[in-house]
Amino acid sequence: MDFLNYCDWNRILVVVFPPHSTYTLQPLDVCMFKPLSTTYLEELSAFLYRGQGLSLIAKRDFFSLFWRAWQSSFRQPLILKAFKATGISPLNLESILKRFLGASQPEQESRESSTLVLSALDWRKIERLVRVVVDDAASREAKKLSQTIYSISTQNQLLKYENEGLRIALSTKKKR
Repeated sequence: MDFLNYCDWNRILVVVFPPHSTYTLQPLDVCMFKPLSTTYLEELSAFLYRGQGLSLIAKRDFFSLFWRAWQSSFRQPLILKAFKATGISPLNLESILKRFLGASQPEQESRESSTLVLSALDWRKIERLVRVVVDDAASREAKKLSQTIYSISTQNQLLKYENEGLRIALSTKKKR
Protein backbone atom coordinates (compact mmCIF):
# COMPACT_ATOMS: atom_id res chain seq x y z
CA MET A 1 0.00 0.00 0.00
CA ASP A 2 2.95 2.33 0.66
CA PHE A 3 3.97 1.95 -2.96
CA LEU A 4 0.51 2.91 -4.25
CA ASN A 5 0.35 5.87 -1.87
CA TYR A 6 3.76 7.03 -3.06
CA CYS A 7 2.68 6.75 -6.70
CA ASP A 8 -0.56 8.59 -5.98
CA TRP A 9 1.26 11.34 -4.11
CA ASN A 10 3.77 11.81 -6.98
CA ARG A 11 1.16 11.55 -9.74
CA ILE A 12 2.53 8.28 -11.08
CA LEU A 13 0.05 6.08 -12.89
CA VAL A 14 0.39 2.41 -12.04
CA VAL A 15 -0.42 0.05 -14.89
CA VAL A 16 -1.36 -3.52 -14.06
CA PHE A 17 -0.98 -5.95 -16.93
CA PRO A 18 -3.23 -8.98 -17.35
CA PRO A 19 -1.46 -12.27 -16.62
CA HIS A 20 0.56 -13.83 -19.47
CA SER A 21 0.35 -10.71 -21.64
CA THR A 22 3.54 -8.88 -20.78
CA TYR A 23 5.35 -10.02 -23.93
CA THR A 24 2.93 -7.91 -25.98
CA LEU A 25 2.14 -5.12 -23.55
CA GLN A 26 5.37 -4.17 -21.78
CA PRO A 27 7.28 -1.46 -23.63
CA LEU A 28 10.67 -2.94 -22.72
CA ASP A 29 9.72 -6.38 -24.03
CA VAL A 30 8.13 -5.02 -27.19
CA CYS A 31 10.70 -2.53 -28.46
CA MET A 32 13.71 -2.22 -26.18
CA PHE A 33 15.29 -5.54 -25.26
CA LYS A 34 15.47 -6.96 -28.78
CA PRO A 35 17.46 -3.97 -30.16
CA LEU A 36 19.67 -4.05 -27.05
CA SER A 37 20.32 -7.76 -27.47
CA THR A 38 20.98 -7.39 -31.20
CA THR A 39 23.29 -4.41 -30.74
CA TYR A 40 25.23 -6.11 -27.94
CA LEU A 41 25.63 -9.23 -30.08
CA GLU A 42 26.91 -7.04 -32.94
CA GLU A 43 29.37 -5.28 -30.61
CA LEU A 44 30.56 -8.63 -29.25
CA SER A 45 30.92 -10.14 -32.72
CA ALA A 46 32.77 -7.09 -34.00
CA PHE A 47 35.13 -7.26 -31.02
CA LEU A 48 35.88 -10.92 -31.72
CA TYR A 49 36.31 -10.38 -35.47
CA ARG A 50 38.58 -7.40 -34.98
CA GLY A 51 40.76 -9.33 -32.56
CA GLN A 52 41.28 -12.19 -35.04
CA GLY A 53 41.36 -14.58 -32.10
CA LEU A 54 44.41 -12.85 -30.66
CA SER A 55 42.39 -10.76 -28.19
CA LEU A 56 40.23 -12.73 -25.81
CA ILE A 57 37.19 -11.30 -24.06
CA ALA A 58 37.93 -10.37 -20.48
CA LYS A 59 35.62 -9.15 -17.72
CA ARG A 60 36.92 -5.62 -18.24
CA ASP A 61 35.68 -5.71 -21.88
CA PHE A 62 32.06 -6.44 -20.96
CA PHE A 63 31.04 -3.00 -19.75
CA SER A 64 32.49 -1.08 -22.69
CA LEU A 65 30.77 -3.40 -25.16
CA PHE A 66 27.49 -3.36 -23.25
CA TRP A 67 27.57 0.41 -22.72
CA ARG A 68 27.97 1.09 -26.46
CA ALA A 69 25.01 -1.22 -27.13
CA TRP A 70 22.97 0.45 -24.39
CA GLN A 71 23.68 3.95 -25.68
CA SER A 72 22.80 3.08 -29.24
CA SER A 73 19.56 1.25 -28.39
CA PHE A 74 18.12 3.05 -25.36
CA ARG A 75 17.41 6.42 -26.96
CA GLN A 76 14.44 8.67 -26.36
CA PRO A 77 12.80 8.13 -29.79
CA LEU A 78 12.91 4.35 -29.33
CA ILE A 79 11.56 4.59 -25.79
CA LEU A 80 8.66 6.75 -26.97
CA LYS A 81 8.08 4.33 -29.84
CA ALA A 82 7.89 1.47 -27.32
CA PHE A 83 5.11 3.16 -25.39
CA LYS A 84 3.29 4.02 -28.60
CA ALA A 85 3.62 0.46 -29.97
CA THR A 86 2.08 -1.00 -26.84
CA GLY A 87 -0.78 1.49 -26.93
CA ILE A 88 0.02 2.89 -23.49
CA SER A 89 0.87 6.45 -24.52
CA PRO A 90 -1.00 7.78 -26.34
CA LEU A 91 -3.74 5.35 -25.39
CA ASN A 92 -4.55 3.23 -28.45
CA LEU A 93 -6.34 -0.07 -28.02
CA GLU A 94 -5.99 -1.01 -31.70
CA SER A 95 -2.18 -1.08 -31.62
CA ILE A 96 -2.08 -4.49 -29.95
CA LEU A 97 -4.35 -5.98 -32.62
CA LYS A 98 -2.04 -4.60 -35.32
CA ARG A 99 0.90 -6.43 -33.74
CA PHE A 100 -0.82 -9.78 -34.26
CA LEU A 101 -1.76 -9.06 -37.88
CA GLY A 102 1.82 -8.13 -38.90
CA ALA A 103 3.06 -5.85 -41.66
CA SER A 104 1.75 -6.40 -45.15
CA GLN A 105 4.17 -7.35 -47.94
CA PRO A 106 4.12 -3.97 -49.80
CA GLU A 107 4.93 -2.09 -46.57
CA GLN A 108 7.85 -4.41 -45.90
CA GLU A 109 9.22 -4.02 -49.44
CA SER A 110 8.95 -0.22 -49.30
CA ARG A 111 10.94 -0.18 -46.03
CA GLU A 112 13.61 -2.40 -47.55
CA SER A 113 13.96 -0.40 -50.76
CA SER A 114 14.40 2.93 -48.98
CA THR A 115 18.19 2.88 -49.34
CA LEU A 116 19.83 3.57 -52.68
CA VAL A 117 23.03 1.55 -52.21
CA LEU A 118 23.18 -1.87 -50.61
CA SER A 119 26.28 -2.92 -48.73
CA ALA A 120 27.81 -6.38 -48.80
CA LEU A 121 26.09 -7.09 -45.48
CA ASP A 122 22.67 -6.80 -47.17
CA TRP A 123 23.03 -10.13 -48.98
CA ARG A 124 19.38 -11.11 -48.62
CA LYS A 125 18.21 -7.77 -50.00
CA ILE A 126 20.59 -8.08 -52.94
CA GLU A 127 19.33 -11.59 -53.64
CA ARG A 128 15.72 -10.39 -53.51
CA LEU A 129 16.55 -7.52 -55.84
CA VAL A 130 18.16 -9.90 -58.34
CA ARG A 131 15.00 -12.04 -58.31
CA VAL A 132 12.84 -8.98 -58.93
CA VAL A 133 14.97 -7.53 -61.72
CA VAL A 134 15.81 -10.73 -63.59
CA ASP A 135 12.95 -12.14 -65.65
CA ASP A 136 13.85 -15.80 -65.21
CA ALA A 137 15.37 -16.19 -61.73
CA ALA A 138 15.80 -19.94 -62.32
CA SER A 139 17.97 -19.42 -65.42
CA ARG A 140 21.62 -20.37 -65.43
CA GLU A 141 22.76 -16.78 -65.92
CA ALA A 142 20.65 -15.48 -63.01
CA LYS A 143 22.05 -18.15 -60.69
CA LYS A 144 25.58 -17.36 -61.84
CA LEU A 145 25.01 -13.63 -61.22
CA SER A 146 23.58 -14.33 -57.77
CA GLN A 147 26.47 -16.62 -56.81
CA THR A 148 29.03 -14.12 -58.10
CA ILE A 149 27.53 -11.27 -56.09
CA TYR A 150 27.44 -13.47 -53.01
CA SER A 151 31.04 -14.58 -53.48
CA ILE A 152 32.33 -11.03 -53.98
CA SER A 153 30.41 -9.65 -51.01
CA THR A 154 31.64 -12.50 -48.79
CA GLN A 155 35.25 -12.02 -49.85
CA ASN A 156 34.93 -8.27 -49.32
CA GLN A 157 33.59 -8.69 -45.80
CA LEU A 158 36.20 -11.29 -44.85
CA LEU A 159 39.06 -9.09 -46.06
CA LYS A 160 37.57 -6.05 -44.33
CA TYR A 161 37.25 -7.86 -40.99
CA GLU A 162 40.69 -9.41 -41.31
CA ASN A 163 42.30 -6.04 -42.05
CA GLU A 164 40.47 -4.28 -39.24
CA GLY A 165 41.16 -7.11 -36.83
CA LEU A 166 44.85 -7.16 -37.55
CA ARG A 167 45.04 -3.42 -36.92
CA ILE A 168 43.29 -3.80 -33.57
CA ALA A 169 45.40 -6.81 -32.61
CA LEU A 170 48.55 -4.80 -33.34
CA SER A 171 47.22 -1.88 -31.34
CA THR A 172 46.40 -4.19 -28.42
CA LYS A 173 49.88 -5.74 -28.56
CA LYS A 174 51.48 -2.28 -28.54
CA LYS A 175 49.42 -1.24 -25.50
CA ARG A 176 50.54 -4.32 -23.56
